[in-house]
Amino acid sequence: MFKFNRKQSIYEIGCLKIGGQPGELPTVLVGNLFYKGMPEVTNHKEGHFDKRKVMKWVRLAEEFSEKSGVPHLLDLMAMYPEAIRSYLSFITERTSNPIMIDGANPETRMAALGLVKELGLQENVIFNGIDVKTRRDELEAIRDSGVNAAVIMTHNESDYSPEGRLSMLKGSTDQVGLLAIAEKAGIGKTLVDTVVYDIPSISYAAKAIELVKEELGCPAGCSPANATYDWKSMLGDSILREGFAASNASAHTIAQCSGADFLIYGPIKQVKNMIPAVAINDAIIAYFAQRQLGVKPLTKDHPLHKIF
Repeated sequence: MFKFNRKQSIYEIGCLKIGGQPGELPTVLVGNLFYKGMPEVTNHKEGHFDKRKVMKWVRLAEEFSEKSGVPHLLDLMAMYPEAIRSYLSFITERTSNPIMIDGANPETRMAALGLVKELGLQENVIFNGIDVKTRRDELEAIRDSGVNAAVIMTHNESDYSPEGRLSMLKGSTDQVGLLAIAEKAGIGKTLVDTVVYDIPSISYAAKAIELVKEELGCPAGCSPANATYDWKSMLGDSILREGFAASNASAHTIAQCSGADFLIYGPIKQVKNMIPAVAINDAIIAYFAQRQLGVKPLTKDHPLHKIF
């Protein structure tokens, strides 16, 4: 419960507003859809899936979002170009919310970008994502597509500290910064993912969110689920496994209370746990910000107004 000294950017992506001071806008939740292992997907190569069951999860997320005031986006994951085209065509016909396009390899992500351009969806899509290993042809495909928003991932294999992650954005004499790389690819709306590697590194990712927002003012967040689901798979104790939903929400709360503007929480099936957890945190943060820091919610649909 604090206020950043630097003025905070707020980006509009489709009907979504993201960024700002803690308490101004609700935290955006992003759920993964069509991920590897999702039972509703019957053929990951060709993109075949049970449409009725998939839409059940999409509508459930929309219902929870509407009731709570927490914005919810879908991150479309795919391993093959044909699959991402199938997923993107299906989902964009059924929701007006912005969508993240994701993929296991450059060819899949570039196929998604091609379809986005063909369908004229540039203003409603967030590319996920750009890092230091992103190939030149993929950066060119981003620029050619007209997509203007992207997740920027602060991988720094030589310095895992929060400061090391920030340095990847700014660059140095030896390394072009990720912000400059993204700008050259036509990205004007950067959502910084401070990168979670394992459970302990959530602390570094959370601190890096604070540093990014304080020094650069752009929206930042992370995906604690990258670690919590690996942790869950290693658990041998059934009692701990039964408490996974609470542990998972707790890990995301750490990042949210560090100023996160977005959280990629993993499989959409956790939406019924994650949205209520994020909503109550947002309301608590906004209450303090309004009364102690002079920061007011910028929307009447903020959880502070919706759930209390």
